Amino acid sequence: SFKMPELHKAGVAYLLAIGHFFYQSAGFVKFYNDQYAYWKCIPLLVLISFVAIHGGVPTKTRTLLAIALAAGSVGDFVIGSAHDGIVPGAVAFGIGHIINMLTFAPETRRICWPLAGAVLALNAVVGHFCVFPILEKSVIDVVILSVYSCLLAAALIVAASQCFYGSSVHPAYAHGLKWRLLGYALFYLSDNILIIDHTVFSVPFAEHLCLSTYFAAQYLLVRAAVSCEKHKPKKSKSS
Repeated sequence: SFKMPELHKAGVAYLLAIGHFFYQSAGFVKFYNDQYAYWKCIPLLVLISFVAIHGGVPTKTRTLLAIALAAGSVGDFVIGSAHDGIVPGAVAFGIGHIINMLTFAPETRRICWPLAGAVLALNAVVGHFCVFPILEKSVIDVVILSVYSCLLAAALIVAASQCFYGSSVHPAYAHGLKWRLLGYALFYLSDNILIIDHTVFSVPFAEHLCLSTYFAAQYLLVRAAVSCEKHKPKKSKSS
């Protein structure tokens, strides 16, 4: 049977992979080439290996998590290999968010509408200043980035709502729900730093902030899935 220390071991390997990427990229300095993109993907491959081998979750959830992480790895490679890779990268990450949400969104009982309004308002502000100016160059790019932004916002809103109100499986503020909310909050922060730095103005230490929050987010989302399964009532467990 699965034990949480296995996830901790994976976390150590994950940190080592991130440290190696930091070293290879001379401190998270973007080179926009295949080698940089390759080293950037290694940390997520560690998480994919953990999910595939140990999992700690039912086979269906394990498969979905692995696919979602793989989509993120593809997004990492695309964004890391070309300066204009942010749009195709958003497609890959968007697919990953949809697949990951399949593992928990159906358990939502109610939505925290005040938070939803605040997140969507922030989306609108960022979209107005960062995304819509691209409209003159490419309508498709604006549509893709806007849809992606809405998908990530939806994931954050659902994660927060489950944490605040509980899900159909877990009570409010259960450990797994808190980890998931923190993971998506960091993901949301990371992506907003990325798009602002990419389009509006240079954010100090943008790459360090973006990657540190992103890597933390991916780990926390896996931890959330494992924790939710570990503390799921026995009557709700599925093989």
